[in-house]
Amino acid sequence: MEKDDQTAALRETPLFADYLGESYAELPDVVRALHDLQAPSRWTGRASVTRGPSLWARVIAFAFRFPPATKDIDVTVTMTPQDGGELWQRQFGAARFWSFLKVQKGQMTERFGPFTFTLGLHVAGGQLHFPVTSGRLGPIPFPRILLPISVAREYEDAGRFHFDVALSAPITGAPMVHYRGWLMRDTA
Repeated sequence: MEKDDQTAALRETPLFADYLGESYAELPDVVRALHDLQAPSRWTGRASVTRGPSLWARVIAFAFRFPPATKDIDVTVTMTPQDGGELWQRQFGAARFWSFLKVQKGQMTERFGPFTFTLGLHVAGGQLHFPVTSGRLGPIPFPRILLPISVAREYEDAGRFHFDVALSAPITGAPMVHYRGWLMRDTA
């Protein structure tokens, strides 16, 4: 098989399935359905958001455009394959933020503007986990102390896709943002 044919064949496998390999099959159907991305896909649901009270946590959450605190809000996630990765557009009510996921040098990365984080993406207990293992601003790596603490997972509950993302601020460990909820494929 020639190189161009190999590249085309790789694009036929969704990003997460390709990266996770055999462990991808351990995920519940609904989690795999969200990540079996071959064309733009939109999922809608509900979420709750809590924000950390410290000034440091609020400044960081603001810089990344994380949503404000609320007990119940509409949420939409649109994922679009592009440039060998996936653009994720998240909307919580009127608040929007974007990230781009891509495998680089054998590691899953997520970029928010000039910030790129390496994720220790793995499957455990039938759930998909997204811990942050390193980061950089442009080409400059962060010292470990400047990394956010990420406890993020996707899972199935009662046949529905659920997400739970808790981020704590670097240095202080203060709660920054915690958003959780459920999504269903938007067929409209």
